[in-house]
Amino acid sequence: MAGQEPPSTPPESPTAPPGANPVPSLEGLFPRPHPSSETLFKLGAAAMVLGPLLGVPAILLGRLVLREITLSEGRYAGEARARLGVRLGWAGTQVYTLGLLYAIGATSASVALVVLGAGVMAGLAIAIGASAAGAPLPFATAARASRQAPWVIYPAVAGLLGVGLAGFLTKHSADERARLEALAACEQARRGANEALEAASFDQARSHLQEARRTCVEGAALQEVARAEADVDAREREATQRRAAEDAARKERERAEEERERAEEARRRAERERKAVARFKDVAQVIARHVQVASARATQRRWEDARAALSQAELALDEFRGTDVQRSERCAALLAQVVQLRPDVDAGLEQIRQRREDEERRRRELREAAEEKQRQMKEAAEERLRQMREAAEERREASLRVQCCDGSLSPSCLCGRSSYRGCCSHHGGVCGCED
Repeated sequence: MAGQEPPSTPPESPTAPPGANPVPSLEGLFPRPHPSSETLFKLGAAAMVLGPLLGVPAILLGRLVLREITLSEGRYAGEARARLGVRLGWAGTQVYTLGLLYAIGATSASVALVVLGAGVMAGLAIAIGASAAGAPLPFATAARASRQAPWVIYPAVAGLLGVGLAGFLTKHSADERARLEALAACEQARRGANEALEAASFDQARSHLQEARRTCVEGAALQEVARAEADVDAREREATQRRAAEDAARKERERAEEERERAEEARRRAERERKAVARFKDVAQVIARHVQVASARATQRRWEDARAALSQAELALDEFRGTDVQRSERCAALLAQVVQLRPDVDAGLEQIRQRREDEERRRRELREAAEEKQRQMKEAAEERLRQMREAAEERREASLRVQCCDGSLSPSCLCGRSSYRGCCSHHGGVCGCED
């Protein structure tokens, strides 16, 4: 059976071959550790971390090492360390396997129940095999294995029972938690649908109801969702019909308002036409007189007066623009006269403008010429004044007496003479003019 260690047998006493003298051996007196016992221990210790990846090699290697130690007749030591490595390999393998079974059982209740059933069956087999003398072979084998390797069998059975029960409880708890979360989500979705329905937001209400149909797991809640969906459809139809009626009433009011506005506009237009006709009767003679005055002033080439009269006529005619009066024969004739006079008046005004510009240009040229002449006269006067000042300065300098080097003034020599020969001959010579 897996995990069963071979019984240790006492080593047989060595016998010397016939005809030879026995030679005493020291190997049995000083056994050495088995070469693989340390490796086996390290594999078992590593199996506590890596599980069956190193646990199974540790178990298989342990069987070989223990067999060799048993058959070595005392030459190899390290049996205790080898057994510890095997047990560590079993422990790591069991822990990893039970953890894997728990992880699977926590996500699947059927797997958890299978693991729990396996633990119960193994426990019953061991109990039946241990209590009944003539138990069937499987039960007897299980009981014998539990006696030979209790540190393997009992933890495995207890682990199966614990892992199966824990996985089942974990799965049940997760399912219950998911059910409660689904109920909460269902209730929240239904509440959101009711709020959206109260706000007449039917699309949002349908979205909440779809979420409720997805999360609600109870039949009563699903029936409530179905009734709420029917209520949403009914209210939406009512709202659609109400909006259609309101739109029709609004369009009818708008049409009536447009007709009323058109009638009012027609009435105002008729009133304007009536007033325009009456007004034109009053001002037609005045407009005609302005046109006649403009024509007469144009004939006299009094273009500015013609423009003033023509502008008054145009201003009076603009009052009737856009009315039926403008299309009347009298008004059309006056407009034709105004249109006929306007180019001549504009041309005359342009001539006046050009003539005034020419006159202004000539006046500006004359003014500039006068200013230039005045500037030249001023410059000539300034030049004459400068020359007179220079001549006076020269005359003044010429009338100054020569100053001798001893500080006296020459009684007969003036500074304006061309030569100072003979001047200050007894006074040290000429040094300048008097100040």
